Amino acid sequence: MKLWKSSILFVSVAVMLLSSMVVSAGKTESDPTGDVAHWEYTTGHWGWNYNIGNKPNIDITELSYSVSGDQLTVTLKVVGTIQSSELNWYWVYLNTSDATYWMSWMEGKGGGMAMNIEEGSMQWDLEPEIAVSGNTLSCTFDVVGSDYSNAELWGYSTEYAEAGDMTSEWWGDWAPETHSPFWEEDGDDDAGDDDDAGDDDDAGDDDDGQQNPPSGTPGFETMAVIGAIAVALIILRKRK
Repeated sequence: MKLWKSSILFVSVAVMLLSSMVVSAGKTESDPTGDVAHWEYTTGHWGWNYNIGNKPNIDITELSYSVSGDQLTVTLKVVGTIQSSELNWYWVYLNTSDATYWMSWMEGKGGGMAMNIEEGSMQWDLEPEIAVSGNTLSCTFDVVGSDYSNAELWGYSTEYAEAGDMTSEWWGDWAPETHSPFWEEDGDDDAGDDDDAGDDDDAGDDDDGQQNPPSGTPGFETMAVIGAIAVALIILRKRK
């Protein structure tokens, strides 16, 4: 009888310890306020203007993810309010040791996907729960991985003068800032450095000395591939 009770106690303690380990998984990336960048046409050429403080709705303050049981939640917070306009876009990307999660919010609609490919098998969640409340955007997935020892979390938000047009005027904030288009390999960014604004190596100038807009969104080159896989999975699921 004592052995049976001891076994129950041992199992109960083990379950509680394992549960606490799962809940404790998570990461937070804080981002300074007033660091929005502005791509604009001034003094005869296009270029970046830095440390814009009047765009609170895209000024990211925090990115985070947390795991509770079989649910993983990714969260983005801004100074102002999450917008549902076609001019405002929000993205967050989480890459763990064995899984990938991403979410987006634009035009009042959210999207996301979680995927894990291990040794020929695949787990995915194509219908996460997305919620917007005030300054917070969150997306809750079914957990598709188990190894968070090497988790990378980043995101960005934008506001366009013309919806989705990166060749005209727009604003952006990246968190962490190492994923911004003006972050250099040596770990320094060009923010506020007008002397380097016209250098070909640092600013992507064309032959006329004008800075060219970034050709893509830094840190998110894999998004197109992930999106294509998601579409393929949806088609296959419908066929079944």
